[in-house]
Amino acid sequence: MPWYVPVMLRIVVTYVALPVLVKPLAEHPARAPILALQFFGAVGLALPAALILGQGTLHGPIVVVGFFTGLAAYAYWRAIDLSLSRTALFAFWDDLIAMGLSYGLLHEGEFLNAWTLTGMGMSVMAVILFTVHSYVTGPTSGKDQAPVPWVHFWYVGLYSVILGLGVFFMRYIGLQDVGLARFLLNWYAGAAVAAGLLVLTFRARMHTPAVPLALSRQAWLRLAGGSLLILVAVGSAYGAYRLAPQTVVQPLFLVGEMVGPALVGLYVFGERETLARHDQAYFTLGLAGGLLVALSFSFQ
Repeated sequence: MPWYVPVMLRIVVTYVALPVLVKPLAEHPARAPILALQFFGAVGLALPAALILGQGTLHGPIVVVGFFTGLAAYAYWRAIDLSLSRTALFAFWDDLIAMGLSYGLLHEGEFLNAWTLTGMGMSVMAVILFTVHSYVTGPTSGKDQAPVPWVHFWYVGLYSVILGLGVFFMRYIGLQDVGLARFLLNWYAGAAVAAGLLVLTFRARMHTPAVPLALSRQAWLRLAGGSLLILVAVGSAYGAYRLAPQTVVQPLFLVGEMVGPALVGLYVFGERETLARHDQAYFTLGLAGGLLVALSFSFQ
């Protein structure tokens, strides 16, 4: 399978489909139990495949990293509850952290050339310019008219740092040729434990021990769809990291993370009336940079 197939699948699922699906769930006051149910659903889907393929064995490091990414997912839900489009602006640090670690620890600089570096520079510049411009101008309508509280930046920072380390770990484990089903089972087993502990920690404060049982039919469908999509999202990311260097793949995810959730937040959830010309130019610059990275690696 060509390396760009899982890349494109992950971009569509993670940065377009999932934000549309999970933002209403993230706004629910019982988001911790809902997140736990989503992760347990993912484990339930991954377990049969792992057993059939003979990959249902424990992998301690993957469970541990999955546990911390489960905490990061909760921080992400809290962040997108406050603002999906603002979260998309500031959540690029995980990509930079992962690329830096792969460059320094996995010596992936050998895969870089002048065209790749130019494309990476264009992508990063586009994200920074888009972030600065959007933050300065601010939203014009919708929920984001209110000032974003400082706790939002704490959630985004926590999510970005943990996920950056987790994404680098995906690349590292991918080089060890760990099976996809085994990876997903252990990853989401750790995430489910983290979400379960969050439920126990915050249960008294939420005062809603039975809220998940009272979810609407639409919410349950979103929950089931989310369990499936997070498996596809992480599975495609892991597949991409097994097939291509992180210094090549990550700029594409960097652009996708800027464009996808921002457009969903702006147009699906009405967090802003329209996309300014400046934003269109930054999106074009970022997409051109990502395309340049992809082409330069493909023709090496």
